[in-house]
Amino acid sequence: MQIICHILKMMAPKAYFFERSTLNPANAQKKVLLEFIKRNKKSAYGREHSFNSINSVAEYQKKVPVNSYNNLQPYVDKLLSGEKNILTRDLPVLFGTTSGTTGDPKFIPVTKYSRNKKKEVMDIWVYYIVRDYPDIFCGKILAIVSPEIEGCTPCGLSCGAETGHAYKNLPFLIRSLYAIPYPVFEIKDYNAKYYCILRIAMEQNITTIATMNPSTVVLLCQKIEEFKDSIIEDMEKGTLLKTLNIRDDIRKLIEKKLKPNKKRASELKDIMQKKGKLLPVDIWRNLKLIECWKAGTVGMYLKEFPKYFGDVPIRDFGYLSSEARCSIPTDSDKCCGVLAINANFYEFIPKEDRDKPDKRVLLCDQVELGREYFVIITTPGGLYRYDIDDVVKVTGYYNKTPRIEFIQKGLNVSSVTGEKLYESQVVEAVKKSINKIGLVMEFFTACLQWEEIPRYVFLVEFKEAPPSERKMAFLKSIDDEIKAVNIEYDSKRKSQRLNDPVLKIVKRGAFHQYRVKRVANGAHDGQFKVPQLTKDLEFQKNFEIEEEIYLKNE
Repeated sequence: MQIICHILKMMAPKAYFFERSTLNPANAQKKVLLEFIKRNKKSAYGREHSFNSINSVAEYQKKVPVNSYNNLQPYVDKLLSGEKNILTRDLPVLFGTTSGTTGDPKFIPVTKYSRNKKKEVMDIWVYYIVRDYPDIFCGKILAIVSPEIEGCTPCGLSCGAETGHAYKNLPFLIRSLYAIPYPVFEIKDYNAKYYCILRIAMEQNITTIATMNPSTVVLLCQKIEEFKDSIIEDMEKGTLLKTLNIRDDIRKLIEKKLKPNKKRASELKDIMQKKGKLLPVDIWRNLKLIECWKAGTVGMYLKEFPKYFGDVPIRDFGYLSSEARCSIPTDSDKCCGVLAINANFYEFIPKEDRDKPDKRVLLCDQVELGREYFVIITTPGGLYRYDIDDVVKVTGYYNKTPRIEFIQKGLNVSSVTGEKLYESQVVEAVKKSINKIGLVMEFFTACLQWEEIPRYVFLVEFKEAPPSERKMAFLKSIDDEIKAVNIEYDSKRKSQRLNDPVLKIVKRGAFHQYRVKRVANGAHDGQFKVPQLTKDLEFQKNFEIEEEIYLKNE
């Protein structure tokens, strides 16, 4: 209770200020932008773009172009080599990296100032959680993050996951709430890391699970089934499995905390004997909340949660990335959040205007309910009018400030013959099809296959192989659902500019092996996502195909 009072006392003023700001978002946004401009007017970028003469949003839009990462990369490269006062007056303390799942990692400068701005948003998010779930701190938080250090830049600063950096540098009082010591996340061996996480967590009273990607939560649940016998044996003896591939210093740190716990081991054995399996909802009976992404393409994983966790509520992490934290979810019923208007400056391009030469660029008080937009952000870390290539949807308002929901990465649009197939359309078609036919999948991805007449390939790994007729029904349903929402796709299929799609069944365990490979090659474990739609013509070569189902024309 003392910690809860401390958190509420510390964070309530920030939440109050935020709520007052939502009454006049345009004014809040102008203040944020001019604060950034004034702060960085003497930086190299600020001098080149006449920051000293910018006094309004309109002047900023006139003097600063919309930027891709490629536009800003020369400035970032100077920072990487050790130059100062380039994008901001503040020195970087770390270079955050993107997850690496869509190409070469991008290096995002993180300064103390930008880190504090992100922390303010995080604090407000936590405030609403504590308000709604005051007993979540009666136990421990099981959080999973990526390592802080994944490499070193030429200037000597580390590059890696900002989530890992934040976790490692938690204040002592807050750090005591977390179940897993940070060094565990530095274990490179995939299975060893998850074994250690579960070895520690299964002994503890976990009241919150927090990790951005719900696929990580599902994987954790699957690993319980795989490791349960060894973990219970270790628990009885107070040991850590000797065959695990772990650095000596990390092993010593973990083993120092372990003691024989025959009582807890016996409890878990009793659960297995009575129920025939060991589920998270039985292991952690006081679990109050799961915190993870709920929007966009990751939503398919949430369908797995009830069988592992029952009706434990899920709070969305919000719209955030390596570049910025942009929304604050205020309740658990939605997968959207209030635009974080005091943290960054936002502009919005209507999705249909994306490729127009005279595209409209709107401010947060000009967007419309139900419409989808590409987001342009200006951040405290020096990303000016940065096209993050994300699509968001306005789902409502908090006072006068829009609530936004992440829909998809803009890059995940495939258009080989003008069909303009969006990842979100594929995801929705698959969701409806699996519900209609009653299938359970490990993963799904749509990709192009280049032939004389190109076609889409739907790669799928089923948990249990369905009979052939249901596979065919699944393929036909996906095709029909996409046609229903995309008239261009329907037109190209009818005109035979797109060939019939094919369903390719991959070997069991293929998705897991692919994930292991990508993480080993540098993708962030906690943020790892397989795209539900990719334009990579080589993508399917990552998987061993067991069966191909071709659509039968009726």
